[in-house]
Amino acid sequence: MKDLSTIELIKHNKALTAFSCVFIVVFILLGFWQIERAGSKASLIQEFDLEQAKAPKPISDSSLKWSRVYIEGFYDPAQQVLIDNQIKNGKVGYKIYTPFYYKQDQAIFVDRGWIPQGKTRKDLPNVNFNSTKLRIIGSLIKPEKEVLAGDELLTNEWPLVSQTKSPRVIQEAYEKKFSDMVLILDPGSLFMNEHVALIPFVITPTKHYGYALQWFTMSLVLAGMFMYAIKRES
Repeated sequence: MKDLSTIELIKHNKALTAFSCVFIVVFILLGFWQIERAGSKASLIQEFDLEQAKAPKPISDSSLKWSRVYIEGFYDPAQQVLIDNQIKNGKVGYKIYTPFYYKQDQAIFVDRGWIPQGKTRKDLPNVNFNSTKLRIIGSLIKPEKEVLAGDELLTNEWPLVSQTKSPRVIQEAYEKKFSDMVLILDPGSLFMNEHVALIPFVITPTKHYGYALQWFTMSLVLAGMFMYAIKRES
């Protein structure tokens, strides 16, 4: 087959050609998909920054995710929740969710920050405090949907230890219905523990562009390998 042209060689190697073309196209499409996600993520981060720059407003039914709001009401320190497996600076600990009741029948979980785990998992940290009516300020978030597995997502004794951040699941331990959003308390607030910076997305636009470059590079490598395999027969 030394005298065959490149086109004839491609026609002769139909299986290799089909395989290479399909995956080259797939890799290119995945690259453009990552670029599209990067643009979308950049727009959302801009929206987040704009919301965070605004002065806090009273919480209402129209309050959106990432909005800065203030609420007047009462904490319930007797029925708090520790969100398990929260890492900060390489240390294992918990996020503290404390119920906050406002108006007549409204309830929301307040993220009061991070606290380290004890020497053993049975050695739960002391999160008790005394609280009266007060105004709190923070940012609203809607915890991402999780893949939940197992029957023991919540322990049975206060403070509860939860394997999920979902208010929908945690509220099953209470008689009241809670908001589907969580209020992350502003740093420096009264009863705030170690603050964890609010990051809207783990994967940044820069990472998406990096993933796009990887997919485009893989398409070029595959195209080069295909042409090398074809040329070897000429």
